[in-house]
Amino acid sequence: MVRISRQRDRERRHLNTKTRSVILFLLLGIVCWSFVNYRDTGIDVDYFEELQEKSIRDKSSSSESHSQDVPVLKDQGKSTDAALSALSLGGVEDQEDHAASSASASTDAKSPKWDSAKSVVIGLAAGYGVHVYQQFVGSLRATGYNGHIILGIASDPPSDVTDYLQKQNVITHPVEIGTCTYFNYTTVDGIPSTDQVCSTDYPDYKIQWGRFPMARDWLLQCEECTDGVMLTDTRDAYFQSDPFEYIEEPHPIMVFEEMFPNITTNHWLTNTPVEYCRETTILANESLPMLCSGSTMGSREGILEYIDVMVKEFDYWKERENCRSDMVGDDQAIHNYVFYNKQLKGAVAIPHRTGAIHVVGFMADIIFRNVIRKRVKMGLSEDKFEAEEYVNSHGYKMSLGEPSEEDRWRDWMVHQNLGLGEDGFMDRETGFILNLDGKPSPQVHQYDRFGLHFQSNFVERMVQDILDKEK
Repeated sequence: MVRISRQRDRERRHLNTKTRSVILFLLLGIVCWSFVNYRDTGIDVDYFEELQEKSIRDKSSSSESHSQDVPVLKDQGKSTDAALSALSLGGVEDQEDHAASSASASTDAKSPKWDSAKSVVIGLAAGYGVHVYQQFVGSLRATGYNGHIILGIASDPPSDVTDYLQKQNVITHPVEIGTCTYFNYTTVDGIPSTDQVCSTDYPDYKIQWGRFPMARDWLLQCEECTDGVMLTDTRDAYFQSDPFEYIEEPHPIMVFEEMFPNITTNHWLTNTPVEYCRETTILANESLPMLCSGSTMGSREGILEYIDVMVKEFDYWKERENCRSDMVGDDQAIHNYVFYNKQLKGAVAIPHRTGAIHVVGFMADIIFRNVIRKRVKMGLSEDKFEAEEYVNSHGYKMSLGEPSEEDRWRDWMVHQNLGLGEDGFMDRETGFILNLDGKPSPQVHQYDRFGLHFQSNFVERMVQDILDKEK
């Protein structure tokens, strides 16, 4: 028995080299994830952890089954400061050139302009406090949008949430959480990870994947939702104008680029999972803009087709251990893969800052980090940790010695030039973040990268302003 045990120990220590490499790359992604905070899960963290613990208890009490042509931070191997120092942001001119070339390259047939009253915004928003719904739903209704809103929410929401959503004419679907069919794998010993939960309707898919077939079910149930469809994250997004009204030339499937050329598919978030699951380097390309899987629009038929393609790809990944990880955002890798692998018929990539959805995450994080670095350089803080705490507490302007007037809270950006091409990024009178055409971006996504002060001093005040006007 001792000899057998030692032999097994040796076998465990000598894992297949490729498997070990795969797992180490996935571990790298998970470590980096805590810094980048890349994707919204659609479920509140505390609520998620509570459900996760319940799922683990339920799983342990039962028998266990161990079965599951298109942006991303460059210099990910360097320290944050070194990466920021080496960063060369593409200017507005670069973005405009890319937008123009993308527009001229698109020759697909376009649909008639969408009617907002017949359109729908769909998202998973389970376990959040009422303030998140006031931010997401309230800002959308404040634009004058009179169409449908469908949200997946907790099965036992508090009364203030249900009352608010009912008042805003939101269609809600309870999302029941249960145990998952498949384990994800992360460690060099191949130990199954329980860092995921699944819905009872789709136990084969971790919740980040399961939201896609759930959205398909909800859309099919809405017979009045015949025009435009937006699939979107909820916690880190708000609206500045009607997204369907903004679009002059609808397409069956519209995917949205992040900040190109600064962020491409050759990032660990997108390239690594695809390379080790599909054994292809199709995304290892600095010329392909990264697409955000948290923001997709299209026609009813186009979005149903998009979800079917995504679910088919999920089915391939779930059945292979080397494709299953507990990475929160690998749906973004799959989203980019199916687009650039030409699996989405009629899909069009919308260049950064030109469409109905503005993914601000990269620019927001760079602005936030550069204010921190500049405060340290000016000698106003001893180190970047102290500076970050100050910026989160007092905002950009006070952090760099600029006056911050209480009644000018909408003017949240520093006046001194950070050298990041931020000129024209926002309107100082309204606080709105702008597209390249100077119009407010209909949806602002990943705004939390601006830091905590932006949430408390701008977003929450914006929400309160909306609530006051509703009285």
